[in-house]
Amino acid sequence: MANALAIAGVTAVLRDLLNEGLINNNVDQIGQFTVSSRPVDALEPEDDADQINRLNIYMWNATRNPAWSNERLPARSADGARIDGPFLALDLHYVLTATGADELSSEILLGYGMQLLHETPVLTREAIREALGGTAPVDADILPPARRFLAATDLADQFEQIRITPASLDPDPQRRVEVLSNIWSSFSSALRASAFYQVNCVLIENRTPVRSSLPVLSIGGRVAPLRAPRVTRIRALPGGAGSLPDPVAPILAGGVVAMEGTALVSENMRVMLGLRELAVAAADLRNTRIDVALPADVPAGFAALSVEHLFDPGNGDIRVWEMSNALAFPIAPVMTTATPSGSVTNGTFTGTVTVDLAHPVLTDQVAALLFNPVPGAPEPAFSVRCRRVAATGTQVVADLAGVPAAVYLIRVEIDGAASQLGLGPSGFDSPVVDLGP
Repeated sequence: MANALAIAGVTAVLRDLLNEGLINNNVDQIGQFTVSSRPVDALEPEDDADQINRLNIYMWNATRNPAWSNERLPARSADGARIDGPFLALDLHYVLTATGADELSSEILLGYGMQLLHETPVLTREAIREALGGTAPVDADILPPARRFLAATDLADQFEQIRITPASLDPDPQRRVEVLSNIWSSFSSALRASAFYQVNCVLIENRTPVRSSLPVLSIGGRVAPLRAPRVTRIRALPGGAGSLPDPVAPILAGGVVAMEGTALVSENMRVMLGLRELAVAAADLRNTRIDVALPADVPAGFAALSVEHLFDPGNGDIRVWEMSNALAFPIAPVMTTATPSGSVTNGTFTGTVTVDLAHPVLTDQVAALLFNPVPGAPEPAFSVRCRRVAATGTQVVADLAGVPAAVYLIRVEIDGAASQLGLGPSGFDSPVVDLGP
């Protein structure tokens, strides 16, 4: 693979290609000529430059080749260790310019130069080695020092051959003139007969040793169609496993739920509540529904259920073959009592409401109390954030100030999941808290 000398190596090969081609085509009939690879603004002074028959090939830009740049893994791991050597993949951009001592001489040189590049769309490995002094008939010892240095470029050994293509500055003719003007302005040189080319791709590789992986001890594989399990709905089963789902019943910790979906069951599988595996009886497994009991200690709030299909490659190392989506659902908190404490002044209540729960509230959970007026009452609904009582873990306290003194329906909400209200003949009627006098 090529090294850092590859850019200079490509320029040297192109210059030799043009020089040899002009000699073979007897272009010296127009007079003595020169083939160079100098920057456009570094040619002879302006008053003398146009008096010389010159064909100049100049690399004016280098851009990243996106395809080859992503061919290998990243160079370093998360801890900074070098694990691979990605290519520095470059596309080189050249401008071919011509000047002439006589009328039409520059056009003759440019025409021959463009024809040579057109007839050489690929730089062969043999041509590169010969131009850089790596093979006979050129003896590297007779080359100038800089050219002898380029013999070590290894450009001919890269497995992507180097291609030469004409470059289109812009497909829009009006825009093309503007781009051409900007380029020549950056050259700080007068506009001359020219043609633009792109040479791709040069692959520069870092020879620094990288950390190698250990050999593979065993090969495990499995060929099987993907079932693509999907969970579409989770509903409570108040009657237990095998009963009909109740779409309005709350899902409670310790209760049974129905996971409904498609392609849920496989020969080797597990049901996951977050990162926790749940036990499921074989009788409760169906391809479109799995009945599963939630643990009694699962906290109120939102949780997620999913299924994972597994396989054993033969060494006892159980692996996940495919998994479903994780469908979130609310686990309703259970409130046991609500106790107000405070005073009523001018029809407003100021004090606290302490709510006891049937389960603990975790330290990182957010709790709130939701107050709604009883049916027919004019008071507005409101909600208040609660603080957790650390001594018990099963109590939350809301501080109230200046709220209308009345009887309210009360619910507790933990991480967005609210407790249920009792339904009577005339609507919701419990639980309530009396904030009146």
